[in-house]
Amino acid sequence: MKTSRTACALLCLMASALAWAQTDTGQAPDESQRNTPPAAFGQETPPVVVNENPPISGLDQPSLEPNIQPRSMLLGGVEASESLDSNIGSDARPALHTVTRGLGGLTLQRLWNRYQLAAAYVGGFGYYNRAGNGLKQIQELQAQQTVLWRTGQLSIRDSFSYLPEGSFGYGSYGGASGFQLGLGGISEGTGSMIGAGFGGQFGLLGSSQYGSLGQAPRITNVTVVDAIESLSPRSSITAAGSYGLVHFTDSTIGFINSRQASGQAGYNYQLNHKDQIALSYGFQSFHFPSEVGAENISSHVVQAMYGHRVSGRMDFTIGAGPQWTLLEIPLSGSTSRLSVAGRVSLRYRFRVTSAALSFQRYDTNGSGLFAGAQSNIAQLMLSRQLGRKYSATANLGFAHNKRLQSSLLGVAATTYNYGFAGFALRRQFGYNWGGFLGYQWNDEVFDTCPIPGTSCNRISVRHVLTVGVDWHFRPIRID
Repeated sequence: MKTSRTACALLCLMASALAWAQTDTGQAPDESQRNTPPAAFGQETPPVVVNENPPISGLDQPSLEPNIQPRSMLLGGVEASESLDSNIGSDARPALHTVTRGLGGLTLQRLWNRYQLAAAYVGGFGYYNRAGNGLKQIQELQAQQTVLWRTGQLSIRDSFSYLPEGSFGYGSYGGASGFQLGLGGISEGTGSMIGAGFGGQFGLLGSSQYGSLGQAPRITNVTVVDAIESLSPRSSITAAGSYGLVHFTDSTIGFINSRQASGQAGYNYQLNHKDQIALSYGFQSFHFPSEVGAENISSHVVQAMYGHRVSGRMDFTIGAGPQWTLLEIPLSGSTSRLSVAGRVSLRYRFRVTSAALSFQRYDTNGSGLFAGAQSNIAQLMLSRQLGRKYSATANLGFAHNKRLQSSLLGVAATTYNYGFAGFALRRQFGYNWGGFLGYQWNDEVFDTCPIPGTSCNRISVRHVLTVGVDWHFRPIRID
């Protein structure tokens, strides 16, 4: 019943948020009125060709900024914030504590005729004012190198993080909305080609974590190599391979380390300048090196896909197909199960509002709580300009995770749900700096007590209120 009420509440909030976005009837502000970094200075950048309709089976997404022109530049800033957190350690009896954060960030983009380099970094610390927690590092880095030729491209991408919490909901930064209005948005306005965003959201190629209990520092890294080759003006093929890991630095907390190797290939056909169809195949292999008794898991996914894109306005993609999961047991054979995998994404740009809605269903590494899980993940993000000096974001997220096998480590539950909802408001005070106020609600529900052999609270609710200031230096052209 608790799970049903949580899901219904999230769906109602999503519907209300979309209705808010559709009430956008005002005129779009000019560039001087937008809450964007000031214009860059330096030498003029040669024009760069932007693919406004990349293959839907690839990793790149089209920009919804109309007529945006990527440029070679360096942009950065710093941020300080204070949070009031109701449940730092996910205790059965929550209490209010403060969290102090200091962060710095840089975004670099360098463009040549046949080579493109993009990198983004956010790092600093979080001090959790609670016994047993204290100072935690926050480090996150993404980089992408792309080589272009006449009929295609090759990209090498890497996403690294060292965080005290999972990446879903941006708990390490005090909430998704506040992070995206502060340092998370330092690449806005540059036309940056880092399409996955912080957290390494590469779909079935990634190692994202959709749930977290308390503060458990972990290293996450995903390396992806992907290529696109055009066979004709309308048809193309894509191929990608990745290797990812999740390693918890404190071995005494009982969470599960994982390794993941994945591959993906697809064929795309463009019906017209707005519509595409594609057929893709994906493979995943999960290994749990520190977990005695947990077996390797492999998964095969075939999807038929359709995409509809309106340049500068809308990007819609849907795909679904069978998923065959194989649990490899060395001495007693193997067991398999057949299910459905799929994804839906919709991004839409109104005059002063942008909306992004997504749903994914596929096998994941279990987020350190399970040794492999089947996950259903839904997210909604809205951003809106409120006059000359104010901007706002709202975020919703929900993940349902079901274990694929029993294990000695992790939690004793069979399923868990993790959801969050939040908003933030930012005001531009000066040419380079501003302040923001954010709030996020988090709810984690296990079907049974997550601690084996005990009777405990299986529901963890968390409220986080954050206030902060940020400063960005003027973008610097580096040609």
